[in-house]
Amino acid sequence: MASSVKVRGVPHTGITVRSLPRAINLFRDILNLPVQESNHFCPPISTIVGHPKAEVEIAFVELPGGHLVKLLEYSSPPANERQVLKPRPWDVGNWHLCLVVESMERTAQALEAAGTGWVRMAPPQKLDKGPSSGMMMLYMRNEEDGLTLELFE
Repeated sequence: MASSVKVRGVPHTGITVRSLPRAINLFRDILNLPVQESNHFCPPISTIVGHPKAEVEIAFVELPGGHLVKLLEYSSPPANERQVLKPRPWDVGNWHLCLVVESMERTAQALEAAGTGWVRMAPPQKLDKGPSSGMMMLYMRNEEDGLTLELFE
């Protein structure tokens, strides 16, 4: 039996990062995407996330097509109360952001050259099934931050 629930849109995807300036550098300076910086968050984040001392700075990355990536860096609770999750692609709870790029190789080289820990997980692969059949794809991983990008060309 079908549910009566109707999803009306997906305005953003939120990603908690270790360093907001470093994440902004990735999206704005390396991937050339527009970033809107903001220090304002209302209502109080502590109520939303359920931690009485939570404090956060945010920025929004504008992706082609209108989707936003919301970057969040928590300054509180303190670092010793937080953990960096580093699930591998096959681990439950893992996620990745897929970007269609003009040149996979140029993008991968720019990520690697940035000196921020981005590595290729395997050589590029040609997809031969499904809606992306014929496209090339490459997974890039940043172990320090636990982030994975999937590049499509």
